[in-house]
Amino acid sequence: MAFQNVKHVLGDKLSKKEQKKLVLNCYKQQGMYTIEVFRIPSLTSELADELVEPRGKESLDEAFGRKKGVILVSAHIGNVDLAGCSMAIRGIPISIPARTIRSEMVRKLVIRIRENTGVLLIAPHRSKDVIKQQLKENKMVTLIVDQHMSKRRSIVCEFFGKLASTSPAPARFAFETGATIVLAVIHRQGFSGKHVIEYQSFELETPHTDLKANIRHNTERINRYLEEQILTYPEHWLWLHRRWKVQEDPEGWEIPENLQHLVTK
Repeated sequence: MAFQNVKHVLGDKLSKKEQKKLVLNCYKQQGMYTIEVFRIPSLTSELADELVEPRGKESLDEAFGRKKGVILVSAHIGNVDLAGCSMAIRGIPISIPARTIRSEMVRKLVIRIRENTGVLLIAPHRSKDVIKQQLKENKMVTLIVDQHMSKRRSIVCEFFGKLASTSPAPARFAFETGATIVLAVIHRQGFSGKHVIEYQSFELETPHTDLKANIRHNTERINRYLEEQILTYPEHWLWLHRRWKVQEDPEGWEIPENLQHLVTK
């Protein structure tokens, strides 16, 4: 799957040898992420300052200053657990909707690692109400939006030239609550153990009179940002995820008119 995804996105830019090297380096990064997650229980605010450098944090500060809550939008680029835990232990009120992990042992471990640093985990059940309450209290909710979503929770957008189910939640919550969206990714500095979080402001655009159309417009804009970050830090993205299920089997999906030309690709 990783090889197929790399070929799709970078096949015209990288040789087969370079594609193989990218996939192997991706797995090296995943191995390091696992080791770092097990180290998070010993994370302190001082150690977080040493390991994780924030860049563009003024975007985050400005968003909190609006007093409407912050929607932090990210992807599986770099060690997202370390990113969230390092922010929480520094006193940033952060919550994350958490998918149910089947393994009870792994689930308990992940919950303990995250919550010990101050991260609030939002259960899938009634998550919409909890998210809105968090935003109402001017707290931050992190939404990871680069993976395949079920039909009831997604819209079909373009991602690297192919059809992909995408969560419209960031734009929808922002329009419904007035919360500010901030984009962010984390990436490792070589294999030094040190990381950088890059924050970027995101202002909603309203080129349409219809709310649904504006939600789609801004969701596509977020996809363009994620594409740019993946191309900038290709070794850090989770290439082994089956991202383009809609492209593989578009039957039954609601595909907008302007993306119909991608159905046969």
